[in-house]
Amino acid sequence: MSHKNQYIDPEIRRKKNIKKLIVFLVVFSIIGVIAVLVYNKGFTRNQERIAQLKAIEGVSDVKEIWKIPNAFSEKYIVTFEQPLDWSDPSKGTFPQRVEVAFRDSARITVLETQGYCLPDKIQSGYLSIEPGPEMANYFDGNYVNVEHRFFGDSKPDDLSRKDTKYWEYYTADNAANDYHKIYTSLKPILGDKWVSVGTSRGGLMTNVYGLYYPDDMMVYVPYVAPCSDGMDDERFYDHLYTEIGNDAYGEVQAKHMREELTLFQVEAMRYKEDLLPRYTDKIAGSKYDFQSRVTPEVLYDMNVLEFAVQYWQYGKNFDAVGTVLAMPDSTEQDRKAKRNAIYKLLLKIQDPIDWSTSFWAWPYYVNSATTYGQYHYNFSYLREALAEKGLSDKLSVTEEMEKDLLQTLVFTEEQQAAFQYDSSFHDALVSSFDTTTAKHLMIFGGTDPWYGVAVPVEESANTRIFVHPIKPHDAAIANMPDDMRKEILEQLSEWLGEEY
Repeated sequence: MSHKNQYIDPEIRRKKNIKKLIVFLVVFSIIGVIAVLVYNKGFTRNQERIAQLKAIEGVSDVKEIWKIPNAFSEKYIVTFEQPLDWSDPSKGTFPQRVEVAFRDSARITVLETQGYCLPDKIQSGYLSIEPGPEMANYFDGNYVNVEHRFFGDSKPDDLSRKDTKYWEYYTADNAANDYHKIYTSLKPILGDKWVSVGTSRGGLMTNVYGLYYPDDMMVYVPYVAPCSDGMDDERFYDHLYTEIGNDAYGEVQAKHMREELTLFQVEAMRYKEDLLPRYTDKIAGSKYDFQSRVTPEVLYDMNVLEFAVQYWQYGKNFDAVGTVLAMPDSTEQDRKAKRNAIYKLLLKIQDPIDWSTSFWAWPYYVNSATTYGQYHYNFSYLREALAEKGLSDKLSVTEEMEKDLLQTLVFTEEQQAAFQYDSSFHDALVSSFDTTTAKHLMIFGGTDPWYGVAVPVEESANTRIFVHPIKPHDAAIANMPDDMRKEILEQLSEWLGEEY
C-alpha cells in the first residue's frame, strides 16, 4: 500500500487559511448586506402598512403577527370599533378583531365569515403555518378573517352569559353590517375583486352577508352551511335516522350503519344506571358551568342522543362501534369491560361541555334561539328502539321536555323568556335566491347530518350546488372528486375572471 506525502509547508498552509478566511468574510458580508436590505425593506413596508391600516376610520389597533414564513408576506390583527347597533350607533361600540394577511401580487381577496372565534393560535399571538383557506391558495388571494361579534375577544367588556344585556344586538343584520364595514374599509387597500367564504356556521354567515349585501362580493361560497327552519326543525333527525348514507353507501349498507349506531345508543342507555355516577363525577369535576336546573340524568340522555350526530358529522370509523357491540356480556367481568368501552367511546365522540354555559361556542345558541334556528332534539327514534328492548324507563327526557330542551339546558329562565325565535330571517334568506343577483357556489357533504337542513334552493344561473358523495362536515374543494373539483374551479374562474 502506498501513501501520499502528508507534509505541507507551514507558510503555504498559512496562506491557504488566509484565503479561506477572506472568502468567508466576503461571503458573510454579502449575506449580511442582503439581509439588512431585505429587513429594512420589510420593516419600511410594514411600518407603512401599519400606518395605512391605522388610518382607517374606526380602527383602534393594529398588531403585526410575526410568523413562520408561508404564502403570505405580511399578517396583522386589525381591531375595528364597531357599533353595537348599526341602526343606532349611539348605543355604544365593541372591538372586533380581523385577521388581515397580504400576499405579494395577490389577484383577489378572500373574506372569511368565521362565524366563531379567530383560531387559537391567532388569539395567543402566533400564526398557524397553514397559508389561509383553500380559496386564497387556488386564486393567489389576500386573506381577511373576521371574528364574529360577541365571540372570542370581539365583545363588550361586560358582556355576560347570565343575563340578556347586549344580546338584543346579536342579530343577522348587525353581523352583515360588520362585514360590510370591514370590506369597504379594506377595499381601497386590497383591491376590487373579493369573494366571501365560510364553513358550517361560518357558511351560514356567508349566506347572511350575501342576503344583506349581494353586491359586495363577486361570489359567495358557503361550505356545509345549515339553514334550520325554526327551533323545532324535524328534518335533521328524520334525515339522520332514515336517509343519511344512502347515496354514499347504498340503502342496505347505510341502513346497517344507522342501525348499529342506534344499537350503540340503546346499549349506552342499558348501562345508564351503572355509568351515571362516573358521568356525574366528570361533570362535577370539570371546570365548566352548567345551569343549576339541569340534571346529570338529562345531560346523559343528550350525550347519547347526540352521539349519532357527531359520529356522522365527523366521519368516524364505524368499525369502532361494531367492536364495542360485539363485546361479550355474559359475566360481570365482561359487562364491566363493555360498560367501560361504551363510556370511553361515548365521551370520546360527544362531551357534555357542549351544553355548558362556559362552552366557548355558547353564543351560537343565542343566535339559534332567536334567528337561525336549530334542529329539534328528537328522541322519538331512540325512544322507539328502547321500547323494543324493554328499556323505556331509562330515558329521563320526556316528550314534553323535548320542545324547549336546548333552551332549558343552556339559558337561565330570564334568557329563555327573552330569546324568542323570529322566522323573518329564514323566510327572507330562502326567498332571496329566487331574485338575488349575487352569485353563490354551495358545497355540501353527502354524509353530513347538516345536509339534511340545507337551504332549500335549486341550481340556477347564479347558484351552483356541489355535494361530495361521501365526505361529511369536512367537505371542501380540495377533497372533492377530481371532475367535481375541476368544475367548481372552472365556475369560480369564470365568475372571478381569474385563472386558478
